[in-house]
Amino acid sequence: MRGRSGLLIAFALIAGFLSVVSLVLPWFDLLGKERSSIDLVSSASALDVIDGGVKVLVLLGWFLAPLLVSVAMFLAAAGRHRFAAALLVPIGFVMVIVFVAGSAVDEIGIAWGAIFGVVFAGLSTVFAIMVLATPTMAQPTVDSVP
Repeated sequence: MRGRSGLLIAFALIAGFLSVVSLVLPWFDLLGKERSSIDLVSSASALDVIDGGVKVLVLLGWFLAPLLVSVAMFLAAAGRHRFAAALLVPIGFVMVIVFVAGSAVDEIGIAWGAIFGVVFAGLSTVFAIMVLATPTMAQPTVDSVP
């Protein structure tokens, strides 16, 4: 890892990983039973509560988050910190939108897993933006060495 950028991307990846883990934690309290976000997406899909383009967006968003974090981990391991950070930026925004949408429904209560996920997704986004904002230093080339 290269200095500050390496430390920031490590924090972003850890926070991104924990936000993805939160997808299986209880996000919503529906009719007295805690349900994870994946439970709600699969139930809503099976009952045709969401359909068409919205269904595709929700399913894509929820299954794209683990893919983005895993690809970002691979890129960071390959030393491509800025590319990894660029993949992590949208995760916080997506989780906050879902959290706000879920809390707007009266019949649904917010469970602890949602708060856990939103906090770590937000931290992942903040650290990823910090990686992108970190100035890059020119790497020495073979020709520049005396």
